[in-house]
Amino acid sequence: MSYNISMKSKGMVYIFTGDGKGKTSAALGVGLRASLSGLKVAMVQWYKDPSWKVSEYGVNQQLKNFTIYPSGQGFFIKDKTAPLTTGQIAIDKTTPTAHLHAADQALLKAQELLPTVDVLILDEINNAISDKLIKLDQVLNLIKQHGSTHLILTGRNAHPKLIAQADLVTSMEKIKHPYDQGKPAVKGLDF
Repeated sequence: MSYNISMKSKGMVYIFTGDGKGKTSAALGVGLRASLSGLKVAMVQWYKDPSWKVSEYGVNQQLKNFTIYPSGQGFFIKDKTAPLTTGQIAIDKTTPTAHLHAADQALLKAQELLPTVDVLILDEINNAISDKLIKLDQVLNLIKQHGSTHLILTGRNAHPKLIAQADLVTSMEKIKHPYDQGKPAVKGLDF
């Protein structure tokens, strides 16, 4: 069996989507593997707030070639009067304008990082498109420009045009989830 480990070739585009858990976890797993192989990895997060106590933020201290940029303002809830359909507890503490600004800043950070890293993870970018915080064309343009950088796009509702551009698409299907029974997320497993 032979492996192509040359970074001189065109980078691939991975999409992890679907309603099931594991999209960010899968992206982090690929990022960890790439980092431990000596590749330079960055992750830009569209919704996670820098003040959150998220376990993956420790990557910045543990791996010199894997950096995470939490760029969000937290949960974005379009209709704040609608009840949540599961036992989840989500609070949107900011304005739609602040969410739009944070999403634009995340996109700018991704564009800045694109030519400097081997693997660029765009965490929950599919949600940002679906929530109309960024435009589909902006992400398609990022894909056109990725060159030898491998891109990983996560989040629910991946747009069909993104799926058409991808080399690998995995949809996480939710069969059962503890949130549906009102159980909270577990540090180290879920965040």
